[in-house]
Amino acid sequence: MGRGIFNGLLKNLEAAGDGLTDNRRKGFDLKYRLKDALKCALAVFFFQHPSMLDFQIKMKDKFKRSNLETMMEVKEIPSNVQITTLLDSINPESVNSVFNENLRAVDERASLKDFRVLDGGVLLALDGVWYFSSEQIHCEHCLHKTTKDGVTTYFHSALAGTIVKPGKTAVLPVAPEMIINTDGSEKQDCERNAAKRWLKKHADDYAWLSPTLLGDDLFSNYPFCKEVLEHGYSFIFTCKEDSHPWLTETVKNSFLEERSRREWNGRHHLIYTYQWINGVEIRDNKETLLVNYLSLSIWNEELNKRTFYNTWITNKTITKDNAALLASCGRARWKIENEHNNVLKNHGYNLKHNFGHGKKYASEMYCLLNLLAFQMHSLLDIADEDYQKARANCGRRDEFFNELRVLMRRILFESWQQFIIFIYSDPDPG
Repeated sequence: MGRGIFNGLLKNLEAAGDGLTDNRRKGFDLKYRLKDALKCALAVFFFQHPSMLDFQIKMKDKFKRSNLETMMEVKEIPSNVQITTLLDSINPESVNSVFNENLRAVDERASLKDFRVLDGGVLLALDGVWYFSSEQIHCEHCLHKTTKDGVTTYFHSALAGTIVKPGKTAVLPVAPEMIINTDGSEKQDCERNAAKRWLKKHADDYAWLSPTLLGDDLFSNYPFCKEVLEHGYSFIFTCKEDSHPWLTETVKNSFLEERSRREWNGRHHLIYTYQWINGVEIRDNKETLLVNYLSLSIWNEELNKRTFYNTWITNKTITKDNAALLASCGRARWKIENEHNNVLKNHGYNLKHNFGHGKKYASEMYCLLNLLAFQMHSLLDIADEDYQKARANCGRRDEFFNELRVLMRRILFESWQQFIIFIYSDPDPG
């Protein structure tokens, strides 16, 4: 278990801020450091308090210091408008490395071994997520869609990635890849292209985790699977029968190995049936790839009906000993939608809210820092004993974050450590 992890994670963001090229003209608004803009924006998401900065400015007026200064070493607190202006000049790619550095830092101190599930590696789920939309506000990077009535909606989205594990609610986000238009509005960027860029930029960075990529049917195609393997990664991708007619027909005309098990879930008896075949061509083409096919069917005996069915392709050899594990890993892809996207949108992070659009990078930077705050919470939750005690003392998650918001604006603390210990030392945090 670790202590003081928060400060280490924050230092990684500071280092990224120190490495930024500041193109502002001398004598022009240089009062505010770029790394302070990063930390202040992060604080809004980390403490889930949209008025955080105003309260800290009032606190500094009263006590000559603020919690952003003592806990996060912010020199000067920019206004919300100033933060948007400063973030607008920062390319998200210059900060992306912080996600990987945070994971490494926690692995060195507390280990991520509990997330290693398949052949000593982690499961890394990919999925697209919207984080901004408007019918009026837009920039050169915005995607768009137009209804039959002629109404155009501009939006931003990103390819998100997160480490997941069957049976674990905790997920660990990695660096996202922004889905943006770069060559006008005729041909829009897409999730699949973003995934290819993510591999090119980050495959080496995360190779130490030995990832197996999880994804929906969008990714189960020859070009992308080939690129995954060329980068030394493995994959388990959903493979829908109607979108892969050649593979499906081949499977139907082949002998499938099968294994079943019966399980009582507390209410019903369920029969899990796994079927698989190794070495199937992914498509009818001279340039093809041999993949391994796996299906899972769940039959409810009491209801006398099938309640689940899915099929996957993988480069992992399937056997009677690992078929159930591989299917469980494939099903863990849903965690990026439930424990990642849903939490970010509906449980305090307000990912869909427009915190500031800017003209270039501001919207993307707000999204990135929101994801980074979520990653920091997850890492603290699995590795920092003081954070765990504070969470336990407050009970429900929303009560914990309400406590963070109240204390941040009412009491001046000398450090993060003093702050978090105060929460679990208080017999009545409410």
